[in-house]
Amino acid sequence: MAYHSVAEILETIDETRGRLYNRVEGLSPAQEKFRPTPDAWSIAEIVEHLAIMEERLSRLFVMMVKKADSAGAQAAGQGFRPFSLDHFVERSLKEKYVAPDSVRPSGNPSVEDSLARLRRSRAELHELRPKLEAIDLASMTYPHPAFGPLDLSQWLAFIGVHEDRHLRQIESVMSSPEFA
Repeated sequence: MAYHSVAEILETIDETRGRLYNRVEGLSPAQEKFRPTPDAWSIAEIVEHLAIMEERLSRLFVMMVKKADSAGAQAAGQGFRPFSLDHFVERSLKEKYVAPDSVRPSGNPSVEDSLARLRRSRAELHELRPKLEAIDLASMTYPHPAFGPLDLSQWLAFIGVHEDRHLRQIESVMSSPEFA
């Protein structure tokens, strides 16, 4: 999928978020904590991980927007540069990743608590939209532990790609014969 604007990215990641809400809201505590194998994450842990990630990325966006503001960086007539993350999606279908300690779930919050955190961080991203649209996101990069440097537009789209990957993981947990 090619992205052509900040608005399009937000629409896409919001659609993915809607699918996540539909899938995990209303689970019982036993379903939230169920692990198909001892080393697998539970649904509660997956959703907590997503909340941690988006909170961290929201802080990154705030920091980078402030940095751009202080440097007087504007889009400088370049506009939004279309891009795709398809190559990362294809790669992620074949590879297993280990989350860095800083984004690993504790296992303590309920799905409901983590969803509340996700709602807050998404609202923060939407509040940043005018500023994100006003700067050249492609000129600002930050390293991803597996994919290397991503620019801010790629990071914004990555939220949805990452969430979609974990939504498939949730589906896998729920398809386990022992899942109540």
